[in-house]
Parts: sequence; structure tokens; C-alpha cells
Amino acid sequence: MMDQKQVFFLGIGGIGMSALARWYHAHGALVAGYDRTASELTQQLETEGIQVDTSGLEKALPASLISDLTKGQTEHWTVVSTPAVPSDFPLLTLLRKAGFKIWKRAEILGQLTAHQPLIAIAGTHGKTTTSSLLSHLLHAGGLPVEAFLGGISKSTGSNLLMAGQNHESPWMVAEADEFDRSFLTLHPKHAVITSTEPDHLDIYGHAEALNQTFGEFGRQVQTGGLLVHLDAAQSWSASGGEKPWPTHRIYGEVRQGQSLDQLGWEAGYSEVSGVHGRSQFRLHLEGFDPLNIVWPLPGKHNAANATAAAAMALRAGLSSEKLPELMANFQGVSRRFEIRLDTNELTVIDDYAHHPSEVAGTIDAARLVYPNRKITGVFQPHLYSRTQDFLADFAAALSKLDQCILLPLYAAREKPIPGVDAQAIGEKMTACPVKCPEEIRFLDVLEECDPDVLLFMGAGDLHHWISPSIERLNGSHQRTQNKSNPPT
Repeated sequence: MMDQKQVFFLGIGGIGMSALARWYHAHGALVAGYDRTASELTQQLETEGIQVDTSGLEKALPASLISDLTKGQTEHWTVVSTPAVPSDFPLLTLLRKAGFKIWKRAEILGQLTAHQPLIAIAGTHGKTTTSSLLSHLLHAGGLPVEAFLGGISKSTGSNLLMAGQNHESPWMVAEADEFDRSFLTLHPKHAVITSTEPDHLDIYGHAEALNQTFGEFGRQVQTGGLLVHLDAAQSWSASGGEKPWPTHRIYGEVRQGQSLDQLGWEAGYSEVSGVHGRSQFRLHLEGFDPLNIVWPLPGKHNAANATAAAAMALRAGLSSEKLPELMANFQGVSRRFEIRLDTNELTVIDDYAHHPSEVAGTIDAARLVYPNRKITGVFQPHLYSRTQDFLADFAAALSKLDQCILLPLYAAREKPIPGVDAQAIGEKMTACPVKCPEEIRFLDVLEECDPDVLLFMGAGDLHHWISPSIERLNGSHQRTQNKSNPPT
């Protein structure tokens, strides 16, 4: 598929699909696609020269694709679809009945990376931050790399990093997504498993099936390669299976008095703290003295992500001496503890956290960087199935806030489940005032809460509320200031 010259994407506005679309476009292919709604990302694709349709009508297809449909020719176009597109969507049905093979995004990614040295980042949490940081370390460190990211890099403004035409065999970095067992299409040179907590149980049914699939992924690391995994990510087993396991090592938190030699680990982190709005930790790498890292992303979970990225960067040939400066210059990823506003009166943070462990880690990180300040969380549950599976866990994690607003659940591809909604989470929360307003009342309720540090969390569309929230709260602060200082 690397030499395909015409590619149509159903669901082109998705973060993974748009990265593939950009890759093909950068390699000279004619690229077009459909998405249900226009977004900032689809607008960027159009600016870059990629045709995007939101009508879903046959007449809106590229002219040459319409011609092929009429003639019954299916060999000129590759059609790629995402699971977010319903199987009975009329345009998908039309293309399938016409004889077009419908490829999954993961299948295409597997083919694009099959003959390149690939570093794949798997895990329930941390994939996007780890892969984005790794690609930054390699690129800024002078090593050729191409990366397919699950978020928008703030340094490049894109979810795709290209190595340029002068590099025939660059390192490739890709997220290895466990959803729908997608990562089993990848056969990486090296790989990371950041975590294996239960998720996507609507796909797997139970945690054991998910763990077994992580085990299958681990066995696909090439002979001579390395698999590193977080010390807590050991619920899967290296035993069994027909294919032997690759070399695999552990990374994790190094406690006081411990050393990598004693633990037998590949890498570790320690002494995580906040410093002037940034985070600081000690990075331990096998064979090197510990490095002091000061960088933008707070929390132990991000220190763990950085440790995995550093270990893989060394395997790819980066010098350890470059790591402190390169990490300090990392600008982060959109919607990963992204500070949208930081003033004396109000700090606003946007984060993609949508699993209980991610929510808890994000709140802990906010407390680390902003101690002794009141933290108000706005959380939008994502998927009925995930909310049902982790109802009590969400409530426990969100109870760590000082106050909480729960937005209506974002269904995505799912149909409602009776009794599963934001209110069901709120009813289980303890020691934290919680409100569950309708969206039409959200800004009024938010202003009543008078937040100090405002933390938006979720994988749905709640980020669209951030700018209106800032505008409303800034206006509220201005009104308060005017009342305190009336004109003379």
C-alpha cells in the first residue's frame, strides 16, 4: 500500500486516520475523505490540499472515484475506514457493494511500517505522550524519524512527523492501539508497554482477554529487539504461546535506597516534584549516572512516560548527554495537561484523561504543580460501556477534587445503557461537592463555583467548552474587580 496513489478515508477527521492521510499526501498520493462533522483538524487537512466532505453523499466523492464506481473498477483506489463509522453507513455500504476492499486503519499502518525499524508504544495509558516525546527526542537529537501520533504535537502542530526525502530508512514511531486488537498488525523492532489496566471491555469481555492480547503483541517484537514494560504492567504472562518471547526488561519508580543494578531494570525514575510550574525528576538509565530532568509535564505518570521514551531513544542511538536539554525543550501534546490559561486569578488545564487511573493521575499532577490551591474538575464521561465498567472507580478518582462538575456523557459510537450517566457517577462520589448540569446551564454553574485551578478532563468534545469558560470567568473576575474598585 505504500505505493498507492489514490486513497479515500472514511472518518478522516480522526486523529489516527488523519495522520495516515497526511503521510500519503506527503508522499504524493491523491487523498480525500469523509467525516461526519467539520473540525479544526479537517480544516487543516483541507488547507494542506486534502479534500474533505461532511455530507456523505456519493456526488461529493472525488470525480475519479465516482468514475471508477460507475465502471466497476476497484483497483485504482484504496478505501480505509475507522470503527467510528457505522457498518451500515450508506457511503461505506456503497463502496463495499461496488467491490472495494475496506481496509482498517491498523492494517494500513502495519503495512507502512512492515519494512522499517519500528518502535511501537502500547499500553492502556500514556501512549500519546510517550510516542510524542520519543519522536521529539529522536528528531531534535538529529536521528531520522517518522512518527504517527495519537495527538497533535505542540512543537509541529501536527500528528505526523516526517523524516524528509534524504532518509531512506528512518526510525518509525507509532502508537500500538489495543482497541479492536489493532496493535496485532504491528511487528516492531522495539516496543513499550506502558500499562495493562482493564479497558475496552466492550471489545474484550474481561481483563484476562485483554492481558492475553498484550502478550500476543509482546511476542511480535522482532528477534534481537527489546520490549520494555512498566513494573506494574505485569498482569500478562510471558509463558505459553508458540513464539518465544523477545528480550524484555522493566522500567518504573526507583524507591529510595534502590538502584537499577539491584532491581535488574532497564530504566527508572525517582524524586518527582514540582518546580515553578514545571516538573522535576531523576532519570535512571542502565549504565549511566542519574540525570536531573526539568520539563513541562507534571506527575509520576508522566515521569514514567519520559523514562520509557528515554530508554527507547538510547536504543535508537541517541546520546544520554542530550536528554536533559531535549526533554526541557519538549513542548508537549495538545490536550495532555495543556495549560490554556495561567494567571494569578485562574489557571485552566485541558487533559484527555478518560479512564479512572488517568483521571486520578491528572488530579495528582495538578496538586503537585499547584499545591494549596482549590482544584475544580470538569469531567465528561466517555462511552456508556466504559462508564458502566468503572462507575465506582470514576467516582473514587473524581472525589480527589475540591469540587466537580460532571457534563452529560459523550456516547461516541455507542447506544445508551439505562441507568448509566453522569449522575450515576456523582451519586457515588464522596467528600467532594458535585454538580451535574445540563449543557445549557454549564457556564452559569461554572461561574457559581468560582474556580481557582480549573481542570477539564475527558476524551469527548468538552474541550469546546474551554474558550467560552475562560471568556465567562475572565468577565466574572473583571466584574468582581470593578465592584471592589468602584470609579470615583
